[in-house]
Amino acid sequence: MWRRRRSRPAPCFSSARSPSGVSRFASSNISRMNAIEVRHVSKTFRIPHERHTTLVERLLSLFRPPAVETLAALDDVTLEVPAGQFVGVIGANGSGKSTLLKIMAGLLVPDGGDVQVNGTLSPLLELGLGFNNELTVHENVALYGAVLGYPRKEMARRVNEAIAFAELERFRDAKLKNLSSGMLVRLGFATALRADADILLLDEVLAVGDARFQAKCVDVFMELKRQRKTIVLVSHDLIAVQRFCEQVFWLDGGRLAKAGGAAEVVNYYLYISQMQGLRSVRAAQEPEAEFESRWGDGRIRFVESHLETEDGTARTRFRAGDRAVLRLVVEVQGDCEQPVFGVILRLGSHVVYSTNNGVLGTPSRAFAAGERAEVCFAFAVGLANGHYSVNVGVADRVDGTIHDWINDFTDFIVDDSHSLEGIADLDAEFRCAPSVAAEAPGPDGVVSMRTRTS
Repeated sequence: MWRRRRSRPAPCFSSARSPSGVSRFASSNISRMNAIEVRHVSKTFRIPHERHTTLVERLLSLFRPPAVETLAALDDVTLEVPAGQFVGVIGANGSGKSTLLKIMAGLLVPDGGDVQVNGTLSPLLELGLGFNNELTVHENVALYGAVLGYPRKEMARRVNEAIAFAELERFRDAKLKNLSSGMLVRLGFATALRADADILLLDEVLAVGDARFQAKCVDVFMELKRQRKTIVLVSHDLIAVQRFCEQVFWLDGGRLAKAGGAAEVVNYYLYISQMQGLRSVRAAQEPEAEFESRWGDGRIRFVESHLETEDGTARTRFRAGDRAVLRLVVEVQGDCEQPVFGVILRLGSHVVYSTNNGVLGTPSRAFAAGERAEVCFAFAVGLANGHYSVNVGVADRVDGTIHDWINDFTDFIVDDSHSLEGIADLDAEFRCAPSVAAEAPGPDGVVSMRTRTS
């Protein structure tokens, strides 16, 4: 039997009576304690494999046990979110990240364990959570703002500010059901930001929205970080996680795989992901295997890839600024006259660099059917820390017919970069020269400079 603790009503997304297993204590000063404490929390879901739509099916189901699969979304997870910190939660799809945030928000009841939230909380967990599609934009913000604890005297101002931040002034009186998904998430994010909450729970808020709105979100995050707000961010954008978060929790299969500093956890996550990726690439390079994202007429086919240093040392991990060589082995099924070979480097869904031998001004040669040959690209690894994937392609030089194209043919990790933000490492240097003082002009009117020594 779970203890049901009663706490005084808090002016945000918590009720006077909290769900079982979730204790909430509103506090005006939480700087000396953890904002959220999760202790041995577990959560499972029952997934039925049969759907009964008729009365006969439902009656028959009474005499045979239904086929149900149990999914452990969270398994004995324990973690602490310090007050005033920006914390990230990363992991693959289905690892339990969103379930964890919903339990923190009190939207789900854990099967085991306990969650303590010290302070008021404002969540942005799902698209349109708390909104009514039949109400207007203005009415929804006012309703959701009341739930989040907008002060009555400031309600009108905060509603107008939220609508303006979401860039939805033109749609103020439009029903919510007429808005796009991007508009919805902008509105939800803007509404949640206007709440006087100690803690913000954000689930993939940067995944939806155009570049301009994402830039606004970045500015808001920087301001919230400056104010020492407690923020829990779930995101697949590892660059954003490293940029904003002080601590990161990595969930894998419902369990806490690693916790620590942002750079340490993200780099370890990338390393493990890269090792798994290399195993899948090697499996795909077996004779009977095929890549899922591969197409072309097969006139030339990529069969092997090797990443190495310029001296020929095999490498899957590079330091920022190193020189790398990508060697590609191809098999030729039909005669080809100077085909064009290309390569694309990606960080997640972002293309960071692409080129081909035509752009580089280096034509290939004629390839004969039955030939097995090697081509290579050498490049400077002027990249920030991250896990990069490599797409390769080869096409006809004249009409552009794709002979072979493979997404994620290989991958590599970059570390030891001095870049704080962005995706490039320009190998910057800093020098501090001695100060100089101007002397009085000479007879010819020329001003000379004199070094001032300390």
